[in-house]
Amino acid sequence: MKNTTIFKRLLRYLKAYRMKVCLVLLSAVISTAFMVLAPFLVGKVTTTLFESIAEGVFYWETLIWLLAGLVVLYLVSQLFSFLQGFGMAKITANVMQTLRREIDEKMHHLKLDYYDTHTHGDILSVITNDVDTINNTISQNLTAVVTQVTTAIGVLVMMLMISPKLSFIPIIMVPLSLLSAAGVMRASEKYYGEQQDLLGKLNGYVEEMYNGQSVVQTFNYQERAKSRFAQLNEALKTSSRKAETTAGAISPITTLVNDLGYVLCAAIGCLWAIAGKIAVGNVQAMLEYTWRFAEPFSAIAGMIGSFGAAVAAGNRIFGLLDAEEEIPDREQCVTPSDHSGRVTFENVKFGYTQDHLLMNGINLTVQPGQKVAVVGPTGAGKTTLINLLMRFYEVNEGAIKVDGVKITDMSRKELRDRFGMVLQDTWLFEGTIGENIGYAKEHMNKEEIVEAARSACAHSFIKTLPGSYDMVLSKGAENISQGERQLLTIARAIASDPEIMILDEATSNVDTHTEVLIQKAMAELMKGRTSFVIAHRLSTIRDADMILYMEDGDIKEVGNHEELMRKNGKYAALYLSQFG
Repeated sequence: MKNTTIFKRLLRYLKAYRMKVCLVLLSAVISTAFMVLAPFLVGKVTTTLFESIAEGVFYWETLIWLLAGLVVLYLVSQLFSFLQGFGMAKITANVMQTLRREIDEKMHHLKLDYYDTHTHGDILSVITNDVDTINNTISQNLTAVVTQVTTAIGVLVMMLMISPKLSFIPIIMVPLSLLSAAGVMRASEKYYGEQQDLLGKLNGYVEEMYNGQSVVQTFNYQERAKSRFAQLNEALKTSSRKAETTAGAISPITTLVNDLGYVLCAAIGCLWAIAGKIAVGNVQAMLEYTWRFAEPFSAIAGMIGSFGAAVAAGNRIFGLLDAEEEIPDREQCVTPSDHSGRVTFENVKFGYTQDHLLMNGINLTVQPGQKVAVVGPTGAGKTTLINLLMRFYEVNEGAIKVDGVKITDMSRKELRDRFGMVLQDTWLFEGTIGENIGYAKEHMNKEEIVEAARSACAHSFIKTLPGSYDMVLSKGAENISQGERQLLTIARAIASDPEIMILDEATSNVDTHTEVLIQKAMAELMKGRTSFVIAHRLSTIRDADMILYMEDGDIKEVGNHEELMRKNGKYAALYLSQFG
């Protein structure tokens, strides 16, 4: 994305506050204008003092008026400077709130494959580091640019009023200083882009290692993990050093060239003052203005590094905001009148890419209340089938219907309200046990939560915990065991009271005794409900009404256990490999 495009998009966020922005910028202009007048009055004070000494008469009244004028200039300048800073702080806070809200809303509409292809740490880096970079650029540099431009224009006008000939020196020196720093500016922007990318990678790696700390230690990977971190950290250090060094070199280069102009202006001004061509106070004012005329350009040049970082951060932020979203729900969604839980696949074709289809024309009808087992080797496409059913992925051709209505004609909320899901990988948030069980429904009462826990065989262990249902789970629920976490996710699914249950090897992380209890609870729960069970242990699904054997992303065999065993095909071979 081009730099100008990124800045245009960032400035669009200020449109909602354009009146306030105009007032802030006006305050900046007024503050700077009054400050620019100060050296002229100081020069008048110097001239008055010089004339008083030369003539032997002290002009008290003139000096008092000039000094009073200076006090008023400084007070007014600082007042408008305060108003500018206060107003810009409020605007920046509102803009950042809007930007973060847009990112949050986008996260809920992104396709599932975005999370598959981006690490959590990299996404978090965009939301935190990159947004903070934009925040700093807008809050610190937007009004600074206006202030510096106003200063340059005001100083130029004052110099031309005092001595057009002496003004020629700083006017020539400033472009020379900018040209001398142009190459460094381009290099700085490049290094800031690399820095933001490496920061995202480093955050992603740290998040990954800390989340898998037990595995890291089990396989004695600590030294290799530290080595990899050191590599990324070294690359980030090198990139940051280059970015800061090049950005830091801009100001010395421009300052050196401008200082040469200052010395030249001082030398010529003094000679002209001795010759009586210019007043002493005007020489002093010209030297002050010469210095100040160079400052805005040096300051803006020094901001290049910050703008370079903002461009890199904006590129990553807008990359997320422009990422492909889920297909939006129809304007007129259909709500099925039937709530039986019938599921139909009609000539369903699906592939992650159009030229490589995994599913080729699946036709399948699951009657209400049936238990469907989905089996097959690892990577066969079992979870993909469930993702299609839940509309996490869109089918390429054909249709999936729930209760006689295409899932694309239903709202996602309506569709997913009909499902309960228990995955092999548990997910619990930081909150009380009761809040986690009642996650699916708003304002679920205590009795419903307890009943769901009883059905999932979780009530007995919950009562032994400190605080019982009010015990607060830590991040990732690390303060309870893996088996207990699994029981809570089962209780959460039961509490949602769905028409269709999806179980992905839901009992794989509990002990044998608890598994028996859960199997009984699940059997009771699945009565009258359609259920899809992804199973690796085939002993748990022999009673399934329908078994789908999947391989290479497609359904190869369909039938119950006895039918598939009589076929003596792939399912039979898989079953015999476990129990033969």
